[in-house]
Amino acid sequence: MAAPPGSRTLLASASVPPLSSRQRRRRRLPVAALVLVALVVIVVVVLSGGATPSTGFDVSYPQCAGDLPSAPLFGVVGVNAGRANTTNPCLGTELGWAQGAPGQRSPTQPRVSLYINTGNPGGHHVSDFPHTGTAPGYGACTGRLTDACSYLYGQQRARHSFVLVAAHAPALARRAPWWLDVELLSTWAGTYQLNVAALRGFVAGLQRSGARGPVGIYSTAAQWKDITGLSAQSTSRAFHAMLPDWVAGTVASLAQARTNCVAGGFTGAPPVLAQYRLGPRDADLRCPGTA
Repeated sequence: MAAPPGSRTLLASASVPPLSSRQRRRRRLPVAALVLVALVVIVVVVLSGGATPSTGFDVSYPQCAGDLPSAPLFGVVGVNAGRANTTNPCLGTELGWAQGAPGQRSPTQPRVSLYINTGNPGGHHVSDFPHTGTAPGYGACTGRLTDACSYLYGQQRARHSFVLVAAHAPALARRAPWWLDVELLSTWAGTYQLNVAALRGFVAGLQRSGARGPVGIYSTAAQWKDITGLSAQSTSRAFHAMLPDWVAGTVASLAQARTNCVAGGFTGAPPVLAQYRLGPRDADLRCPGTA
């Protein structure tokens, strides 16, 4: 607050006896004490790995052995343990952790989102690859690595993940946003068409199981292109929908995440989340300007 007009002149002309050295020390002690307290608080926060409730984090099975981030603004929880047919062994604990977050008001970000591993391992003759059934738009599955069987694989694995979450929190499984983790580390088929069919099956599997929240893609433009052959211009046509995107960035800085919010999109929709590294953790920025 600004001083009133003339206050400097009044102070200069007033007759005030000088402070003794003891009085000056007494005036300085409270300030020194406040500085010390502030430094102690900072050290405690750093050592404890704490975070202010302005940061979102994503966690999954690698975090089962350690402490979860404290005071998250929101959480994104991995349902699987690295492959689409596995289960995160501490899923219930991590869901509870995320449900304790406040969420973000503007732009809106729910307190809990979910992500699942994807892939198309049909060429490796995995035991859970479909052998029969009919896929909408693709026809009959005969057990071979076809578009139809790839679609049904994605549909069935997505249902598996939905059921895992619903066992802990049925309402959450229905209303939370879901993300499909699409990375080159997963096993993929030899053609774009087969991989797109599998991912379309993942989307349909979540929705048919009861997921009413948005279903989006976690990836980068380069990985999305390598796996599906799609770009920001062609993705919505291939999926007959506009899919939200979460820009991966496990080694990105916060500054890079802010850039990815503007220029990192790969599905044609404005990015919703951008991942970055915060110390030993994967943090997430809710991109501004998104609904």
